[in-house]
Amino acid sequence: MACAALVGAAPLQAVHAHEGHETHEHHGDHEAHAAHEHGVATLRVVSADTVLMIEFASPLDNLVGFEHEPRTDEQRKAMADAERLLRDGAGLFRPSAGAECLLLGVKLDSPWPQDGHHEHRHGHDEAHEAGGDDGHADLEAEYRFECATPDRLKVLQTRLFDTFPRLRELRAERATASGQGSAALTPGKADLPL
Repeated sequence: MACAALVGAAPLQAVHAHEGHETHEHHGDHEAHAAHEHGVATLRVVSADTVLMIEFASPLDNLVGFEHEPRTDEQRKAMADAERLLRDGAGLFRPSAGAECLLLGVKLDSPWPQDGHHEHRHGHDEAHEAGGDDGHADLEAEYRFECATPDRLKVLQTRLFDTFPRLRELRAERATASGQGSAALTPGKADLPL
């Protein structure tokens, strides 16, 4: 996704190298979020100069309770509601108030978009776009904030657990001026130190 592209791949590669993971860029492929695990999602946060980029990737089950193309009106509504909630980046993520960050844009990559805002990624094969041959489907979102005083960016509050109660753990990686690191966020510990 764009975090690495925005600020250069080095910050996130440093995070991956630090954790002992193989370092290479993923372009929305299934491996980008490690193993597909229900209840678990990934969050990547990169801060460079005045830009704060956040990438969120989750199995669709965490967000809507199923991973197949919506078949009923209730399932289509659940997808549309999840997409609407995910587009509210300022409601899901709250950078330190003193940093004066403003949400500039949101990109959503949903396997079955319900609102016509699908961001098609080149390089996906048709099986992946339709949820893959293994019956798993993921949703990815990207958020771009502009921060007036980035030196005051100390924590990122997340509202993902409140918004999506099926989510149990958020595996977070960060690359900021203060360094790189990772954390496991939970409903009881939902804020990421930056």
